[in-house]
Amino acid sequence: MEVARYVFWGVVFFWWALDFYVLALRKNGYHKIIERKSKYIIIGLILTGVLLAVAPESFRTTWRNRAFGVMQLIGTAVLSIGVLMRFVAIRTLGKHFTPDIGVVEQEKKLITRGIYSKIRHPSYTGEIIAFLGLAIAFQHFPSSFFIFAFPTIAFIFRAIVEEKKLLEELGEIYLEYRKRTRMFI
Repeated sequence: MEVARYVFWGVVFFWWALDFYVLALRKNGYHKIIERKSKYIIIGLILTGVLLAVAPESFRTTWRNRAFGVMQLIGTAVLSIGVLMRFVAIRTLGKHFTPDIGVVEQEKKLITRGIYSKIRHPSYTGEIIAFLGLAIAFQHFPSSFFIFAFPTIAFIFRAIVEEKKLLEELGEIYLEYRKRTRMFI
């Protein structure tokens, strides 16, 4: 089971690197930013959830000493699915992906191919699934609750803000897209 523990941490580090890249290193100079504040609210809620999750001494002791068992394997699988979904969503949007809510000024183009043909927010869905995977792997209440609840609230909030802004910006095109797709899975 030691290999499974390494796989878990490998997926977690890939996820962190991916999010660090898209939030901190990726440039969006060619986008018209229509909303930025919600990104900081998301970061704050996620950090709060993570800090509350790892704060209990009973969690840290249990996590360090627990054998990597079936629940951790299930959690790792769920986490991997979420990270993969986020990665696919970012790759599908390509240059149109931005950590801020924005549109390409000249095009005002809506990407509806690939995973976006079924789900309006696959990147946020992937994040929620990934945090669910962590909650399953943690197998510790209240840590599992905090690591899942705060990020989920953050991404639901962000999706609502984004939908409102994109509807204002794109109008009927976005309204039609909303009618034929789901917000999340």
